[in-house]
Amino acid sequence: MRLAVTGLVTGLVASLFLASPARADGPEAPGDFTGHGFDTCIAPSQSVMDTWNLTSPFSAVGIYVSGNSRYCGDRYQKNLTASWVTRNAANGWKFIPIHVGRQVPCFKNNPKSRVQKKKMSTNVATARSQAVAEANETVAALIKYGFGPGSVSYLDIEWYARTAACDNVLLEFADAWTEQLHAQGYQSGLYSSGSAGIKVIDEARLAGRPGLTLPDHLWNAWVNKKADTKGGPYLSDSGWTNHQRIHQYHNGVDVTYGGRTLNIDKNFLDVGRGSVPSRRVDPCGVNVTLKAYPTLRAGANRAEVAALECLLKKQKLISTVDTTYGAATVKAVNRFRAKQGWSRTGVATRATWTALLAAGSRPRVLKQGSVGEPVWRLQRSLTAAGLKPGLTGVYDARTVRAVQAYRKARRLPGYTTTESKVWSQLRSGRTA
Repeated sequence: MRLAVTGLVTGLVASLFLASPARADGPEAPGDFTGHGFDTCIAPSQSVMDTWNLTSPFSAVGIYVSGNSRYCGDRYQKNLTASWVTRNAANGWKFIPIHVGRQVPCFKNNPKSRVQKKKMSTNVATARSQAVAEANETVAALIKYGFGPGSVSYLDIEWYARTAACDNVLLEFADAWTEQLHAQGYQSGLYSSGSAGIKVIDEARLAGRPGLTLPDHLWNAWVNKKADTKGGPYLSDSGWTNHQRIHQYHNGVDVTYGGRTLNIDKNFLDVGRGSVPSRRVDPCGVNVTLKAYPTLRAGANRAEVAALECLLKKQKLISTVDTTYGAATVKAVNRFRAKQGWSRTGVATRATWTALLAAGSRPRVLKQGSVGEPVWRLQRSLTAAGLKPGLTGVYDARTVRAVQAYRKARRLPGYTTTESKVWSQLRSGRTA
């Protein structure tokens, strides 16, 4: 993480908090999501966010919203505003708010850094008072940027050489921070190196430390370059199991998407409820989510005909849905084929299925972690096109592989996302 001093003293923090505006009914950060995210020192420009939205696998962005030890504090955050949050939330981005305040007394500053981070008091009562003030500060920042109640602010605790005294101060600070956030209607997260703060918190949980209010989320900095939420030797499997983890798995790397480069830390999130699929809708009372979409022609009498006719009915090309591929079905198929610029063969081919199944609203972008009705349509259409994305309603790793295979077959850029170019090919009935 990159940190910077804002110069806010406790009294000013308290006054800002008390004078803060009414809470916004904005996005809950980070919300429900399982997938990729990144954090970077300065919130990217809108043009970079828009480009990465369409081309990168990332759906969540870490933003440095508060704290007296941020390396990229308010004076450097020219892009980070409430309107920036609103616009990017509308485009599907999720947010990881980060608070970088006082560090553990054992933490050692780099004397060459332009930011010398403040430290918690060695006195427990004072440290708890500092934590309350910092929790108030971060709530004020969440409100300022438009995040709604229930949002998580992640307390950034940098690596330190552990001692019993410093571990104790951290636990007391984290307890007070968490309790104050809860009192204000928000949730608590803690970011730290796996071998430092993460292990300290988990050890306290396992030991049943009396009176400790645990953070709601843990963000484990463990650079093993594996995009998952496993805790390794630092965070045991028994803790924070209900979609309460972020794993920072690769740090300080230059990454380019769509010709735009950022230096980022890579993260994998499983938060909120995770990526929960929407209920599968069966139009016409017919199951159109099939494991295979066979070629059909006049005379066929099978369940798949009803699925085909249902899709044709949605196009207003037929009025009756049954299992018989009769004259009306042939006529409807030919009308659809003509609309596509194809010959009137009367046959429902893989291309026919692919185009019919892709019809509907076209979201700006889908990527790993996306859910909703368009994901169902995408998976059905890719299946008809000859791929195996799975039929789960969640844009998961299997769907990513299918999309990459489709993009390669259609000579599209090798991204993992589904945007207008992919939808255009599917709606044209292009198979893999």
